[in-house]
Amino acid sequence: MRLPPATSPSGAGLHVGHPEGYTATDILARYKRMRGFNVLHPMGWDAFGLPAEQYAIQTGTHPAETTARNVARFRQQLKMLGFSYDWQREVSTTDADYYKWTQWIFLQLFKKGLAYQAEVPVNWCPALGTVLANEEVIDGKSERGSHPVVRLPMKQWMLKITAYADRLLEDLDDLDWADSIKEMQRNWIGRSEGAEIEFE
Repeated sequence: MRLPPATSPSGAGLHVGHPEGYTATDILARYKRMRGFNVLHPMGWDAFGLPAEQYAIQTGTHPAETTARNVARFRQQLKMLGFSYDWQREVSTTDADYYKWTQWIFLQLFKKGLAYQAEVPVNWCPALGTVLANEEVIDGKSERGSHPVVRLPMKQWMLKITAYADRLLEDLDDLDWADSIKEMQRNWIGRSEGAEIEFE
């Protein structure tokens, strides 16, 4: 089974980076099929979130409309490029059959006390009107649009991954992932020892 990362259909069509990223998984899927493996190789669309929202704002069109149009165009272009995706198993984060399960998972986390609300410092981008992940902020500006970002406290939903930090970090070493991805995960898990003090 090979699952490519879900694509954000936040543009009028593919750019050169899309096929570059999909080629490796497609080669592997084809190779495994030729070797007799039963390969699950679907395409997925990450159609919620900042990229889709910003594209809708830029075009002055409702996100549902731009997302549907963009997914259709991306699908057409990927088929023209000859990728071997199993289009019968296509998924989108905007499909009720998909997000009902993400909502169900969230409810299970909430019931177990692993999802909770807390007021925490966040990266707020006034121009984009949203909170950004640390990875989306470069030198105090948003990765998308290079808008100023400020730190301020805000009530957020949190996941208690700290309860599993040691296990998550230890298990990273067993994954056949690129070192850069593992490092990103280590930074996201954020386990640290000691204290950091700033003097003025």
